[in-house]
Amino acid sequence: MTAEPPPVQLFSEILEELADRSDDRLTLAEMIEAFGDRALSAVMVLIGLISILPWPPGSKAVFSVPLIILGLETALQRQSPSLPGWILRRSVSRRSFSAGLAHLIRGVRALERLSRPRWPAATSSVMRSVIGLICVALAVMLALPIPFGDLLPAITIIVLAFGLMQRDGLVVGLGLLGATASGIYMALVWSAVTSLFVAVVRWVQGLEG
Repeated sequence: MTAEPPPVQLFSEILEELADRSDDRLTLAEMIEAFGDRALSAVMVLIGLISILPWPPGSKAVFSVPLIILGLETALQRQSPSLPGWILRRSVSRRSFSAGLAHLIRGVRALERLSRPRWPAATSSVMRSVIGLICVALAVMLALPIPFGDLLPAITIIVLAFGLMQRDGLVVGLGLLGATASGIYMALVWSAVTSLFVAVVRWVQGLEG
């Protein structure tokens, strides 16, 4: 009689296990090992979740580098992340991770209950490449010093990567809407900054004239 394969552990269960371990620091290498063959999308979700926690100004740019690399690997159809050692050794306080997870875990569980494999075209190999490149662009936005410009890209990365992990095309579709909103916001900010720069230049020229 063939033994049944063990049940796949839920994303939320792995998060809670990571939070409950005794070491003071949670490294990226530890996250990747915990998620196994789901590591690529799962770690993108996890880094995105960590990035939306309160951090000192400018520190969120640190999360952009691994997200850019993971996005590129997703675009290249890689099945597991291959990151340099200096990134794998990056860590966060396990106490901070646990405290942040306590606020987020209900939402993660709710998403798990609602999510299921559907709309396979949205998670096809071609779409994985497209989504990977979108996540790269969003990770770059996350690093930019723009007021309130980091939250929407981070949440969008979480949604897109979660959709890929769950093979849920509906969730991916929501993530694509978020990516569109992020792009519009960036365009508006760029337009405002450009207009302000032009106005300042004209004002200086007026003083000189």
